[in-house]
Amino acid sequence: MLLDTWLPEFDVSKRHAISIPAPAPRVYSELMRHDFGDSFVTALLMGLRGYGFRWKRTRLTKASSLSEQLERFAFTLLEEKPGEELVFGLVGKFWRSGGGLRRLSREEFAAFHEPGFAKAAWNLRVGPGPGTASDLSTETRVLCLGKSARWKFLVYWRVVEPFSGLIRRSLLRGISRAATSSART
Repeated sequence: MLLDTWLPEFDVSKRHAISIPAPAPRVYSELMRHDFGDSFVTALLMGLRGYGFRWKRTRLTKASSLSEQLERFAFTLLEEKPGEELVFGLVGKFWRSGGGLRRLSREEFAAFHEPGFAKAAWNLRVGPGPGTASDLSTETRVLCLGKSARWKFLVYWRVVEPFSGLIRRSLLRGISRAATSSART
């Protein structure tokens, strides 16, 4: 798994998965063109998080891929194994208003170890499921850089994790709907 390469050690990890009755190539295709902002849950929670203006601007200038949409929020596409897995990275002080985000290249992300920040890596992975179905999963890992960052992040995570999980589950369901509806057409 590519995620292991980018963040093998972490303080927090959360995984969500769904089985989709569609072949893996179709699921991956829908993943790549998924509109992250189509979900009411995602739009609401991103607005509440304080990303309102940036979120609206992203929605008004529709990006052509999930990667492009996420890059507008300072995520960096770290690696892709076409047809199988995408890994994104993000560095910031997530517990602060606006997230204290740092826009980094993949090389800068790999080398980043500045105390007081947290490094997050997030994957989306498609694999074979039972029969002709596919499994779509997402895992988020966070490494806190220093005691102060760890304490602040863990308090923040306790509050935010249920909502973050809602966003990720909404994303998985949206991709599932698109993949199964295109399977019928």
